[in-house]
Amino acid sequence: MRERLRRAFADRRWRAAGAGTLVLLALAGFGFLGSIEPDGVATVQVKPGRFVREVEARGSLKAVKATPILVPPESGRQQKVAFLVKDGAFVKAGETVVEFDPYDAEREAADGKADLTSAQAKIEKARAEGTKNEAALGLDKEVAKEQLDGAESFKLTDESLYSRHQIIESQLDRDLFKAKADVAEKKLKASGKLSSTDVALGEIDAGKARLKVQIAEKGLRSLRIQAPHDGLLVLERNWRGEVPSIGDTLWPGQKVAEVPDLTKLEAKVFVLEADGAGLKEGQKARFAIEGRPGEEYEGTVSRVEPLAKTRDWQSPVKYFETTLSLTKDPGTLKPGQKVRAVLRLDEADGVLSIPRGALFEKDGKRVVYRRNGSGFEAIEVTTARQSISHLVVGSGLAAGDVIALRDPSAKRQQPSAGSGAPSGPST
Repeated sequence: MRERLRRAFADRRWRAAGAGTLVLLALAGFGFLGSIEPDGVATVQVKPGRFVREVEARGSLKAVKATPILVPPESGRQQKVAFLVKDGAFVKAGETVVEFDPYDAEREAADGKADLTSAQAKIEKARAEGTKNEAALGLDKEVAKEQLDGAESFKLTDESLYSRHQIIESQLDRDLFKAKADVAEKKLKASGKLSSTDVALGEIDAGKARLKVQIAEKGLRSLRIQAPHDGLLVLERNWRGEVPSIGDTLWPGQKVAEVPDLTKLEAKVFVLEADGAGLKEGQKARFAIEGRPGEEYEGTVSRVEPLAKTRDWQSPVKYFETTLSLTKDPGTLKPGQKVRAVLRLDEADGVLSIPRGALFEKDGKRVVYRRNGSGFEAIEVTTARQSISHLVVGSGLAAGDVIALRDPSAKRQQPSAGSGAPSGPST
């Protein structure tokens, strides 16, 4: 019996000690937040301090200077990729990095040569027919002229020797032969013009065919793209973030890849449009490389795009494209590595900042509840700067003021019957 009483007493003592420990831990936790007033209103004392506003952005590294590799514009036509060096591979000067399928260029060259042969045959035919027609019409003209000369030489005009009928018939013959000579002359001229027109049309077709052959031959000569110098090959990514691959169709002048200068790199990151207020050149930043824990690099904002744009056509979210310049030598960093950057947009020393939850809207004014004796009073304030969690107070408060973290005039929610759980502050 005595042993049971001793154990029960020891058990009660340990439970009391545990409860005391929980109370101490709870009070210690509330001490970090500020203080708890007797009526259950959490408060915080306003003190001068340092205010910092930072935003996070993600992107990748790229070279400041790079030699672009373009599809030769001399090809004059789209080309299909048949061979492509892998992204990130090291290439040497003169090495083939891209090769295009020659099928289309060879087919166009063959078609162009066939069209040229056909045009040349058309020209020869037009010239031959023109020569033949000219000879035939020339003969008709000579015959008509001889007939007219004979009719003029033996025309009947003496009414004392010939009847009126013979004289009229002789005149009609002269008129007929003269008309024949004129018609033959006009036909000869028209035939010459027609023949020249056919030859000119044939020359136009031949010129088109020659141009087609020249374009195809240029395409055949530009089927291979070689590396301009030694370096790391970085393939160009489209708006979906995809790199070219075998079988893709590329256009003349389109950028395929680049060989960057690894001695100077920069980071291209994207800042969410909602966080971009105050983003400008010259601001400090720090970033880390994904896959390299513990390493951090410093940089400055060197360029900010004036308009926010979407990164994915399937998402309406917009970002400001921002370029960060590295303050030190990149060392072993390489283009294309993913970065996670933190940009410092605003900072100030010795300012009064309050938590966002301590600012309320009342009668169209922005107010805080300052402790006044045993109660609280609504004080109108102005804010200058703001971050995700804090606001900088421009006027209305002074150092040492104690403000409420909830509206003290709002009624606290009562626990439901039988629940036994305490209620939190109303929102």
